[in-house]
Amino acid sequence: KNMKNKPIHLFLLPSSNKNNKYIELLKNGLVSADSSIIIHELPHDNLWSIWKAIRSYDHKNVTNVLHIQWPTVLYGSRFIFKSLYLISRNKIVIFVLKAFYNFKVIWTVHNFYAHDYPHNFIDHLGTNMVRFFADEIIVQQESTLKSWQDIYPRKSIFYIPHGNYINAYGSLKSHGDNLRSSFGFSKNDIVLLSLGVIAPYKQNNKIIEAFLLAKKNNSKLKLLIAGKGNKEHITFLKSLVASDPSIVISDSFVPDAEISNYLACANYSIFYYDHSEMTSGGLILSLSYGVPVITRKIPASEIIDVISCTNGHVFESDKQLFALLRDLNISSNPNVIRDSIETVKKFDWNFIGKQLIGVYRRD
Repeated sequence: KNMKNKPIHLFLLPSSNKNNKYIELLKNGLVSADSSIIIHELPHDNLWSIWKAIRSYDHKNVTNVLHIQWPTVLYGSRFIFKSLYLISRNKIVIFVLKAFYNFKVIWTVHNFYAHDYPHNFIDHLGTNMVRFFADEIIVQQESTLKSWQDIYPRKSIFYIPHGNYINAYGSLKSHGDNLRSSFGFSKNDIVLLSLGVIAPYKQNNKIIEAFLLAKKNNSKLKLLIAGKGNKEHITFLKSLVASDPSIVISDSFVPDAEISNYLACANYSIFYYDHSEMTSGGLILSLSYGVPVITRKIPASEIIDVISCTNGHVFESDKQLFALLRDLNISSNPNVIRDSIETVKKFDWNFIGKQLIGVYRRD
């Protein structure tokens, strides 16, 4: 069968994400790479709704693709029996789609395992199911490609990077002095930013502990943790901070229109992450807006220049994080904004769309 010229009918899971522009940018990149692609919405990310879509076109003379981004979409529930039911049901659906409707299944791997999902055993079952059915697997870090190819030699595995967020949340702001002052930070302070959902997997508690120690030697340090999140976890973080004015936890949703302002008020974005993390959209977002990063050594940190430190710093332990913060200064690189953006500029969504279309069309 020649798949090269057939129209592509694509089903993305999830179909949309109101808290992150990733899916929207991915769709735009695919359409710009191949205007003939038809992307079907799946209401509530329900795999059963594929049947209705399939009846609306001739599924025999097209390339049918199910592209899974986060496997928990297929089984995520805090109720164990519901999760097991969803795995069983969706396993049957995917089998039928592949066996009788000639579907290709693509899996983009974002994490080693699901963030903060309460049932590790079910997550293991669910990711094994997705990996079993996947015709092609995509990793977003070059450093993980060989290890995945070694572990799963019978699978087709490709490296296609995570796209950038340049101008996705509005234009670059040159400085965020007004926002800084609203949080009680001065122009000469070194502001570290943890932006986005406040969740245990981000391990902000580890950042706070290292920060409080380092601040004794580096009085200019300030930390801003901003975003919505788990109430109990936020209460725990606030208990670590007590009333220290150098740490601000702003536990309210940051609207898209304000994201560039928050990034503009920071000297660095800071990430700790637990061992679930492979790809970091937050890291890419920060660099896309010219903000260098401080991150634990995860696969996504491969784009940080650890020799020249033009776009950030990488640490491997609590001790290293403390030493890094203790000695941290505002970047002396006059081109830090430009150099940070250049790091991710090549991860253009049109380029990524073309790479994915190539994978979709592989025989």
